[in-house]
Amino acid sequence: MPHRYNGRDENNIPNTDNEETMLISGVPEEQQEYRRELPPLKRVNRRAPQQEQQREHTESQEEKPVYSQSQLPPQFPHSSAPPPPINHDNNDVNYFDYNDQPPEIYSGMSKPAPAEPAPQPLQHRSSDRKKAAPSPETPPEQPKQKKKKHHKSLFRRIIGRVVRIILLLFLLAFVMYSCTSVCLIKKVNKVPSEGRSHYSDSVGRGHVRSVLVIGTDGRSADERGRSDSMILVSLNSKTNEIIMTSFMRDSYVEIPDNGWDKLNAAYAYGGPDLLMDTIEYNFDVRIDDYVSVDFASFVSVVDAVGGIDIEVSDAEAEQINIILISEVNELMGDDRNADLLSSGGKLHLNGKQALSYSRIRNVGNNDFERTERQRRVMSLIFAKLKTFRPSMLKNLASDVIPDVSTNMSDLEMYLLSLRVPFALGYETKQIQIPAEGTYSPADVEVGSVLQVDRNANIDIIDKEVFSKG
Repeated sequence: MPHRYNGRDENNIPNTDNEETMLISGVPEEQQEYRRELPPLKRVNRRAPQQEQQREHTESQEEKPVYSQSQLPPQFPHSSAPPPPINHDNNDVNYFDYNDQPPEIYSGMSKPAPAEPAPQPLQHRSSDRKKAAPSPETPPEQPKQKKKKHHKSLFRRIIGRVVRIILLLFLLAFVMYSCTSVCLIKKVNKVPSEGRSHYSDSVGRGHVRSVLVIGTDGRSADERGRSDSMILVSLNSKTNEIIMTSFMRDSYVEIPDNGWDKLNAAYAYGGPDLLMDTIEYNFDVRIDDYVSVDFASFVSVVDAVGGIDIEVSDAEAEQINIILISEVNELMGDDRNADLLSSGGKLHLNGKQALSYSRIRNVGNNDFERTERQRRVMSLIFAKLKTFRPSMLKNLASDVIPDVSTNMSDLEMYLLSLRVPFALGYETKQIQIPAEGTYSPADVEVGSVLQVDRNANIDIIDKEVFSKG
């Protein structure tokens, strides 16, 4: 083994030991620990007292890393050079101080401990430190939001206000209409059905709502009388049409449980219920509801809408005068010669004159033209209702509604009334049963009647009334 001084004389080697590096007697060399401390660096800080207090407060919030005895001190990133020299003239620079770290202890005997993850490099610039930990006295700046364009926000506000006004007006109109409908419905004379035997199925025909309007020759609501006119009013939601189907009273039909007779005899035998069953049985059209109007209420309806304008021939004008003198004026409590017509032409008829016009039987083709006149008068009444005026509502409520009878409940009438505003825009179509070419005159025990081709008229009703467009 070579000499520890490599052949050099021990006396020729200069002694550089001092109190800190000299060997300790009695301890082997291999176990000697050497300790080296860097000379302390004085911290030079010319900050103002307030800035120094703020910096100390910020540094106190940061957790200082703790190093083990065998761990190396933090290294400067990307460089092995020593820290930069101290510049006492720059107050914004935070310099590294070795006194803040534990002393370095190196052991020649023990193995170094496993390396721990290196701590994050210290911040050297005060500007970065301020960004990482802002002072509580100066809150961080919020990102500026882009201002919306003024004209867009104004346009949206206007549109929103217009929509709210429209909805409010619609709601107000709906409430007023509903209240008015309920008040009128309460005044209707309700006669519940005593029992029905339906002979027609309504499957596949739900798009049509039909109500049978019965005009009787009774002088009051308590008097049944005879069914002078029978018009089925149907609302077809597929074709947006109002179809008025007149059933001629002289049609020879089979009345359930009463044999063969004229159609208007069904009303005399069993009232509205039997009449609806008879029409269903012979013409395969389901009818659930009816509205019955007598002479007095018919006159009131025409007067409530302000009368009707209609073309009248001289022969028809003469018949109107005869009916006025013989029964209508007396029925209404007026003078027998009141409201007579001088001649025909384009005339404005009041309620009594319109009723007399609807009852003409001896001009033209008897009952065929009679039912045509009745449908014409009803169409003109519907046209007047489309030009609604508040005075109409007052007259209908006081003079017409109390004399109208129906089998519908309050709820059914209210639901039907909700369809009326939409139905006012429907087109009106008129047909009569039996149709031309589907009947033949016949003389039977009950008198002159119309022998009806049942299958042909069922097909016509299915095509005209229940069409799906």
